[in-house]
Amino acid sequence: MSDALALAVLGLLVLGASTALVGAVCIAAAGTRAIRRFFFPPPRVRLVRVVPAPLRFVWLACSTPRCGHLQTRHYPAGPGYVACHGCDTIRPRP
Repeated sequence: MSDALALAVLGLLVLGASTALVGAVCIAAAGTRAIRRFFFPPPRVRLVRVVPAPLRFVWLACSTPRCGHLQTRHYPAGPGYVACHGCDTIRPRP
């Protein structure tokens, strides 16, 4: 009986020690990353000005499986043609 109690206590001590070790490794990794990001910051992303979409479009049923044969916006793509907003398919204007 006393051997089982000693083994249970030993198991809890090993489990606690391994938990503390994993915690220390995580803290060291986070500290290393913080120091590296402080001295070598990631490059800043330059924001690109968003060009608004043209306001002239027509709702037409797109005949491609990609658009699901639903009505989507079609923008002018030259004289007598329109381009689908969803799949960029160019077709004659009806």
